[in-house]
Amino acid sequence: MTVDFYAGAARRWADGATIVYGPIAHRLLDTSPHRLTGRTVLDAGSGTGVVSSALIELGARPVAADLSHDMLAWGARRRPPAVVADVARLPLRDDAVDDAVAAFVYNHLTEPGAALTEAARVTRAGGAVLACVYASSSRSEVRDALDDAARAVGWRAPYWYTHLKQTATPVLGDADKMAHAARQAGLVDVTADEESVDVGVEEPEQLVDYRLGQAHFASWLDALEPGKADEIRDRLVETIRPIMAPYRPTVVFLVARVH
Repeated sequence: MTVDFYAGAARRWADGATIVYGPIAHRLLDTSPHRLTGRTVLDAGSGTGVVSSALIELGARPVAADLSHDMLAWGARRRPPAVVADVARLPLRDDAVDDAVAAFVYNHLTEPGAALTEAARVTRAGGAVLACVYASSSRSEVRDALDDAARAVGWRAPYWYTHLKQTATPVLGDADKMAHAARQAGLVDVTADEESVDVGVEEPEQLVDYRLGQAHFASWLDALEPGKADEIRDRLVETIRPIMAPYRPTVVFLVARVH
């Protein structure tokens, strides 16, 4: 049985992590080599639906897949059709969609080539495969200081997150690695670039809400006494306020096409 490490994280993710992931989702869709309006697009690793929402704004018809039932269940009534599935073993027929988009999911896999191959399989010839992950070179002293302050009040990164960062995240951590994986998956017209993205995070409150909205903080925050999470949030805001700088994560973007 697969453990859902994102169980219980949906509310904070939707309210907090989306502060950063929302702008990046729009930037990813901007890289598409053609208009997505009217097209059926796979949102692989869709989470709470950040990319799906951006696709709907463009007039596309998203179909969502994610391994976490809890993440897919968030706001399910207003979201597009979805299936609980491993992105490396999609329950879709060949040529099922016009395009495929994967935002921050392939960096969870130690063998992302299998997922890229699946994206190519379910996408019709000529369709685009768009993906993004954080670059290994992405750095933020303010974010690191925030994490240190959270540790000082009791947070510990769960094992699954530490393991993920050590084993999976580096696999596609730069443009060359991403491009190589895409070509190995049989994709063509491959372009991969690293870009520092202006996500609009200028205030410490935004950065703290983004960070605490991520899944590796969820179980710790849920275990706190009532009101304690808000108290810690305010403390973290004041800790980083004197050193706050605009948060500009470096992201690897992939644009490719199915032959």
